[in-house]
Amino acid sequence: MTCHEVQEQIIDYFEGNLDETSKKRIEHHLHECMGCQAEMKELQQVIASLESEGESIQVPDDFMRNVRNKVAKSQGSRQKSYKQRAMIGLAATLFLTVFVGTAVATNSFVSVIDWWKDLSNKQDEQMQGYVQQGLGEKLNLAAESNGVKVTITSVVSDDIQTLIYYEIDDRNKENKYMINYTDGLKIANQDQDWNFDDDLSHSPVTNHLSLYSEKDHVFKGRLGVAPMSADKGTIRLELSKLEKVINTPGDSDTSQNVTGGKKEFLKGDWHFDIPVKKHPSIVHNIHVESEIDGNPIIFEKLTIAPTITVLSYRYLNENPNRRMGQVKISSLESKGKYVYDQLGLGGYVGTESYESGWNSAEATFESLYFEKPTDVKIHIGSAAFSVVKQAKFEIDSSKSLPQSFEYLGNQITIKQMEVGNPTKIVMTEELDPKRAYEMLDYRFYDKDGYGSSGANVDGYYIDKKGDKYKLNETFYRLNELDHPRFFSTEHHIELSRENKQENYVPVGIEIEGYTVTSFYDKVVKISLE
Repeated sequence: MTCHEVQEQIIDYFEGNLDETSKKRIEHHLHECMGCQAEMKELQQVIASLESEGESIQVPDDFMRNVRNKVAKSQGSRQKSYKQRAMIGLAATLFLTVFVGTAVATNSFVSVIDWWKDLSNKQDEQMQGYVQQGLGEKLNLAAESNGVKVTITSVVSDDIQTLIYYEIDDRNKENKYMINYTDGLKIANQDQDWNFDDDLSHSPVTNHLSLYSEKDHVFKGRLGVAPMSADKGTIRLELSKLEKVINTPGDSDTSQNVTGGKKEFLKGDWHFDIPVKKHPSIVHNIHVESEIDGNPIIFEKLTIAPTITVLSYRYLNENPNRRMGQVKISSLESKGKYVYDQLGLGGYVGTESYESGWNSAEATFESLYFEKPTDVKIHIGSAAFSVVKQAKFEIDSSKSLPQSFEYLGNQITIKQMEVGNPTKIVMTEELDPKRAYEMLDYRFYDKDGYGSSGANVDGYYIDKKGDKYKLNETFYRLNELDHPRFFSTEHHIELSRENKQENYVPVGIEIEGYTVTSFYDKVVKISLE
């Protein structure tokens, strides 16, 4: 099974909709592929974070189905040219399209609204800089239908991506409307002006970012589009309907909810011919070798585009029992200026692949295009490792609960279990700041060996001093913690058999190992001259 195949089925895996054969194939791939394994654990943390914010952000009834559709379009359209990272791409989709305010903040903000306003102001300043430097176009392309005016305000394009900024004004001053980039949007010339090899079914539009607007009836947003084949051309954008915005983080103190239920759309006809001129990136081919805990890492290319900076690197695992699955490059430094991980907010997410033992990856940062650096310092912040430490523990569904066992000196408890199809289990873990592991790599199994490791996970962040912070109290201000690590404490698991007539009766849990994070103060200097 390939990384892309895992990506296509990951939502069904989380929801427990796969048959046992498919689940086993995914779990086998996750066991072998450290990139996907690390990213899946990060995705579990993201989902846990979103779910823990239930009081302030309500998940729509069709949330996971919509994410599946968005991922299918977003990732599928780039599978040949981008080799998009499977799990991180999904996490970015969550951030960019549904939960605008839930991305990790880069400064100290009291509320999500403050963070959102700051993000939007920076987007405005950035676009003004593009226009002043001749890299972007200030536009005023307007179309009105059914009392709603859509205006394409500006565009900037390079060979990494195209960013289109827009406003939607309800002239009746009754509602807010936004572009739903998976429903009602079409790029009429995508077959002619984008290279998708043999797959022309996907839209070049890859992401959407909602921006703050002070006016109750005006919505602002940004579309991310894969780069056109030619250096200059026209994006023929067609909108047949707009989605009604129920609430946004900026409406009022009580309107941070994305409400559930059926989406409401306004039908209409809005057409735009958006002129696009791609500006070339500054590409530095480099070959700088370093190491992380004995694992060689090679920085190969630094691409400085007007909209984003992309660092390409690869690393090799030398220890099969402690495999490095994800490297966190905290920042790039040039001429005393630091630029930080975009976390998907820059549009382009980055790529990841695996070949001949080497994991190839990309990290994305704010653009250094205007800095024209002659050298760059790479600040390596941390790395996630998967440690092999196997153990098996029996579960007896006929006996009373709780049932506990000990792993690496830590007590793990089956607290609740409702046998059925699916069988629902609540498993808890003791939390000690000195606990040997952060998250478990485990699977339940029944008498026939059928099992799964998918779960919704809750937990705490623990900093360098050992202080712990609840997930929902820390998610927006994670940057304020010193060396934060996420420790799982509660798992909600659903297990089912392929034969829906049979109950799933677990007889044991098999632990393959666990994850840990190592932090560094490592700086790698790269000359670009």
